[in-house]
Amino acid sequence: MKIKEIQGFIIKDSRLQDTIGVSLFSFNGFGAKASIPSGKSVGKYEAKVKSPRVVLNQIDLIKKNIKDIDFKSPIDFDDFLLKLDGTEDKSNLGANTILALSMAFWRLFAIYEKIPLFLLIKKFSNSKEKKFPLLFFNLINGGVHAKNSLPFQEYLIIPQVDSPEEGLKICFDFIDDLREYFKNNSIKFSFGDEGGFTIKGDDPEVGLKIFNDVLGQKKYPIKFGLDVAASSLPCKFSSNDLFNFYKNFIEKYPLFSIEDPFVEDDFSNFAKLNQEFGRKIWIVGDDLTTTNLKRIEIAQQKNAINTVLIKPNQIGSISESIEAVNLAKKFGFKTIVSHRSGETMDDFIADFAFGVGADGLKSGSPLQKERLAKYKRLIKIEKKYYF
Repeated sequence: MKIKEIQGFIIKDSRLQDTIGVSLFSFNGFGAKASIPSGKSVGKYEAKVKSPRVVLNQIDLIKKNIKDIDFKSPIDFDDFLLKLDGTEDKSNLGANTILALSMAFWRLFAIYEKIPLFLLIKKFSNSKEKKFPLLFFNLINGGVHAKNSLPFQEYLIIPQVDSPEEGLKICFDFIDDLREYFKNNSIKFSFGDEGGFTIKGDDPEVGLKIFNDVLGQKKYPIKFGLDVAASSLPCKFSSNDLFNFYKNFIEKYPLFSIEDPFVEDDFSNFAKLNQEFGRKIWIVGDDLTTTNLKRIEIAQQKNAINTVLIKPNQIGSISESIEAVNLAKKFGFKTIVSHRSGETMDDFIADFAFGVGADGLKSGSPLQKERLAKYKRLIKIEKKYYF
């Protein structure tokens, strides 16, 4: 398939900051768009990004190099972009430039093939699974995602159900009870970057206590998750402090997962936590692994985690993101596909999560439209193609 035209444009993300979108058009008369998120809590091993204005200039450069090339697959297109960039960390074109074009081309090729996007992803990832990912809802925002808030970055609920539609309903019901809890206990709240509630406090256990109190009222089929984002903690806890926190939380609460429990190079404490509690809960690498094959391999060698977070804009292209998922699966790790703190209405990651057979999809609070779009797309897949 040959590309006739590429158009780049700048839009506002969910934080009202500039991000990039693109449109691709083929000579067959097809067209597809994509827009990409940006992160605030950024791991130092993530691929480099360019400012949106620079991305527009990069797209003009790519236009000149793309003329008359007939791409046989999305993999071919991604390979072209990676060769044009020529760097390991995407510092030439920028990971956001590459990802925007990659996502748009995968969509365009799915239209050309007359199949849903998730089926195209399933085909090239060689996934045989038909399961839906568990939904990870960030309902209390803290850390760098919220001012004057709890120290840990995310307090999540994870409905233990197979159906995305049922999972979203449980989440909204829980949110209603959470609002009532805040009202009855005179707890003032605001909202964070990812659409979740924010409350003041410096005790990292508070979010879990609140969840547990609400859970005790109706016995929802849910468990809890934490994204500590230890590399970005606004206050300084020692590794020993953090380990003791987690040991206490696992004993007291229905904890399902802990993401980035220690700073991004602390493989030894990750391994210690995984060795002691990895059979009970998911120990998730994000800043530790950054959707990077080399980092995932090191994590496996050191037995540091049992779950990998997958963020396509950490690495650059959809093809590389698929490789990261497949490597994680090879090592026996669970996988969670994730959004970023600055999101758009693009719902690509829902197709991606289902297509690669991910174990989880983390997309923030459904109270924010940019997050809800991802959950709704997964529900559409569930209702249209599987029921």
